[in-house]
Amino acid sequence: MEDPQPDLRDPDWRKHAEVDAWLGAKKNTRTSRRGSRVSPGPVLVLALIALVAAAVVVHQVRGLGVNDVPGFGQPPKAIPVSGGVDLNRPYDRTPAANWAEGLAGITVPQGQAVGGFTAKEVDAAYRKVTEAIAAARLSSRALQNKDGSELLALLAPNERVRLEPTLTSALTVEKGKYLTLIGPNRLLQVRPRMTGSLTAKPGDEGELIVHASYTTAYAFDALPSEARTPSDIVPFVRDEQDYVLRKAPPFEKADAGLGFGEGAGYHSNMACDASKAGILAPQYADKSKPVDGAIAVDEADTYDPTKPLPSTGNCE
Repeated sequence: MEDPQPDLRDPDWRKHAEVDAWLGAKKNTRTSRRGSRVSPGPVLVLALIALVAAAVVVHQVRGLGVNDVPGFGQPPKAIPVSGGVDLNRPYDRTPAANWAEGLAGITVPQGQAVGGFTAKEVDAAYRKVTEAIAAARLSSRALQNKDGSELLALLAPNERVRLEPTLTSALTVEKGKYLTLIGPNRLLQVRPRMTGSLTAKPGDEGELIVHASYTTAYAFDALPSEARTPSDIVPFVRDEQDYVLRKAPPFEKADAGLGFGEGAGYHSNMACDASKAGILAPQYADKSKPVDGAIAVDEADTYDPTKPLPSTGNCE
């Protein structure tokens, strides 16, 4: 199978002005001395006043170190950002601001032999898992039509039979664990952004376990009166999921292929009312709790797939 995401392996990931006022003042002083002659009376008085003032200035400047001068030698401070949401750049001022679009945000290593699987088989397993992630988190069938058929088609026959009732059912919380399901709130016409990675390790004989650790951000449309900050329209879905790939023999043909192993997830910046039905909706859509009531989280750790999965979400 041709690699659907060759760019996943491409590591294409990544005015100072100084003014010396005191020296400038000295330059101006030298320039003034080149003027024409004037009578010595009032000029002498003015010169004395100027000397006293200059002495005070010099004393003050010499009493300051470089680090004492406000703004000198210090890193520039960020300009305060005003409120509001830019629907043309919805991920700005969120943890996803610099994430890549879609599967390009997931790092896929070069396949290496693991257990009884060759490097080529591990590469094929990575491709299968990225297809499953796309079907669950990015596919319009799941997002818009709540249709799990694309994910089902990627599974081993017996795994397909096991999950078909869940993935083809009406909306349920269980179905929402496997698929991102969008309700009446519309997504903006921008692609979800992702960050994360895949790793492989051996399982039982004939098994390869591919662990997917990743976070997906979605951007929702909103009226100006509905959203005050980007967090109101950008919910996050974090996944820690094991995918198990089995081959025959030693497994039966019906068990050979892709299946789900252990997994856990975390949602944030979402509407809690919608989550009770398995739907992902933006925080502003929550009618049972004001936006200001959301639980404060450390976003750097919460959405970083290399950090431990948080134990509570904004709906708990």
